[in-house]
Amino acid sequence: MLTDLLGQIYQRIAQLGQAIQGLKNTLEELNQNIEQKISNLNEKISDFSREINITQTIHIDALKEIGLGMKNEFEGIRQGLALDSFQKMISSLKDLEKLASEVLNQDTVNLLLSEAIESVNKLKENLREEEVSG
Repeated sequence: MLTDLLGQIYQRIAQLGQAIQGLKNTLEELNQNIEQKISNLNEKISDFSREINITQTIHIDALKEIGLGMKNEFEGIRQGLALDSFQKMISSLKDLEKLASEVLNQDTVNLLLSEAIESVNKLKENLREEEVSG
């Protein structure tokens, strides 16, 4: 009986060892499966990152081209509307206004009027002298 009991204990220990060995094998398969999934995930993330970089570069280049095109169009419109000429004309008009305000101050106007009146008076005198001598 004791031998039967020891045999059963030994048999149970052997079954337990087999179960532990089966669990070990299952855990190793699970670890391999997890490692494979992580490896696949890393590869997908790497591919996704490369795609983002490529797409980002393409979008940035496209935006740069759009910006350059818009700049060229605006430049063409500016030249077509002769905005540079308008700005130059406005600058010239400002210069003319400044010059006119300097020339047409009260002292200058009085001086010009007195010279004009004096010239008219001299002209009248010259005409009278010609009439008298003539």
